[in-house]
Amino acid sequence: MTNLQSILRPAKLEDLDANAIPAKEAEVQAAPEEEGVMKAQELRDLRAARDDLERRVHDLKLTRQVTMQSLPSIRLVQENDKSLVTKINSTLVNTVPLWETQLAQAVTIQRSAEAAVAVRDANDLTNELLRANAKNLRDANSTIRKEMERGVFDIEAVKEANANLIATINESLEIADEGKRKRAEAEAEMQKMEEELKKTLAAAKARGDGAGAAIGSATGTA
Repeated sequence: MTNLQSILRPAKLEDLDANAIPAKEAEVQAAPEEEGVMKAQELRDLRAARDDLERRVHDLKLTRQVTMQSLPSIRLVQENDKSLVTKINSTLVNTVPLWETQLAQAVTIQRSAEAAVAVRDANDLTNELLRANAKNLRDANSTIRKEMERGVFDIEAVKEANANLIATINESLEIADEGKRKRAEAEAEMQKMEEELKKTLAAAKARGDGAGAAIGSATGTA
């Protein structure tokens, strides 16, 4: 077992595997024949309780993992809301002054046109104003369009979040597969022990001695 697996296993499971179950196995081996079946049953009950605890711990770990997977989604929603609010504020701050500028430009152009009709000498000044306004309009339009086309968040951040979420899901699947394999191995071991117990009881009954008959009667095989 790796160090990581040892950290993830609860202390109670470690104690059962390292101390309680081996101690009970030793009791079964050392028990007199008339107490052997009872001791074996106690060992089986202890192992069943241990497997039930492992399954419950496994379910808790799965629940924790699913909860952790929801955190990136919640954070993403929060970031989107924050970016949207910032975008709206930026639009208001930039658009209102732009409207004022455009209105001022329109008034200036109109007055310049009227002055050009009345005073031919102002043609050069009027043309200069028109060119300046056109350039300002182009620059402002370019800036606004660039901001409008920009995304609310960078694609690199989205890719990184997606990669982390996929890695988390794969890790959960690997843990679940490992737990399933271990439970299957434990089930096979329990079936093997049950078959050995049945064979032992059948042999005791066949001998027909006092101890065998008593054991068979106690387990319902007589």
